[in-house]
Amino acid sequence: MTGINQNNEFTWLIGIVVIFFLPFLLIVLAALINSFSRELKYINSEIERTTGSERKYWLRKRRRLWLSLFFFSKYR
Repeated sequence: MTGINQNNEFTWLIGIVVIFFLPFLLIVLAALINSFSRELKYINSEIERTTGSERKYWLRKRRRLWLSLFFFSKYR
């Protein structure tokens, strides 16, 4: 009988922790997405503006930005 009660209390505890940390995680995720999209817009505008070797630089920079979404690659 006590095992069922402890399991129920543990479930409530996990639920409360998730309720408090989920908004924090959503805010962090929104900030990361916002930063990524701003940088991508800037790079795309530079790609449209430039030509030649400078354009190749911005294309590489955009590729590195996309690869930075993986945990093993850094953008800067």
